[in-house]
Amino acid sequence: MNVKQQSKKDPSSAQAGVGLLHKAFEILNLFQIAHADWSQGEIIEQTGVSRSTVSRLVRYLVETGYLAEIPKTGRYTLGMAAINLGQRAEAAFDLKSFCQPALEELSALTDETILLTAFDRHAQTAVCIDQIEGERGGLRVFEKIGASFPLHAGAAPRVILAALPRKEQDVYLAKELVAYTAYTFISPDKIRDDIKQIEREGFCTSIEETYLGAAGMAACFTGPDNYPVGSIAIAFPLHNMDDIKKNNIGIKMTKIAEGLSKKLKA
Repeated sequence: MNVKQQSKKDPSSAQAGVGLLHKAFEILNLFQIAHADWSQGEIIEQTGVSRSTVSRLVRYLVETGYLAEIPKTGRYTLGMAAINLGQRAEAAFDLKSFCQPALEELSALTDETILLTAFDRHAQTAVCIDQIEGERGGLRVFEKIGASFPLHAGAAPRVILAALPRKEQDVYLAKELVAYTAYTFISPDKIRDDIKQIEREGFCTSIEETYLGAAGMAACFTGPDNYPVGSIAIAFPLHNMDDIKKNNIGIKMTKIAEGLSKKLKA
């Protein structure tokens, strides 16, 4: 009789366990690039979780390596266990294969070059990880696989910047911004105005910001936490801009990016 009772799951106990797990993830999700360290008091204020529960969960997360205490400060950062988990997840997820159908769908709409970028959170850059080169005659635009650009320079990176939380945008824009050409957006006010336009239209357009004579359009896709994962983009010679606009490629590209976001969140 005792054995049977012990083998049965107590529904209330299971629900409590799920609730505690939810609170643990809520704490871990506070640790972002723009706010990398937190005190227990700040965690309590931000989450509304009780002091005793926060204390117990933080102690457990430190013991398991998912948080690390900064000596003599009473503040915490993500620990090596969290970093290793992220690295394993990144290695196991093949973003190129996942996005290949979307790239092919976008490629079918135009003969221009299609690019896939991944957001490098640590370096705050957009990294080109795949492309389908355009087959249009005459001048063509393409990018080197592995090339990276800061988040303010060009359509593919800036559409990622636009998807970041406002606080992280402000931290990024407070830095000194590098210009690749005379047309690179380096004014924080100008970039903020462009972000507002991206939020309205769903895509970003850039003209000669990274290479003279080249233009681009890009749309961002996000993960389960609504944080940017990367962007899909079209790169083309500037003289083809009218054809791109006429065919509403930006709107169509935005819908394809939204489809990627939905699949990542499914």
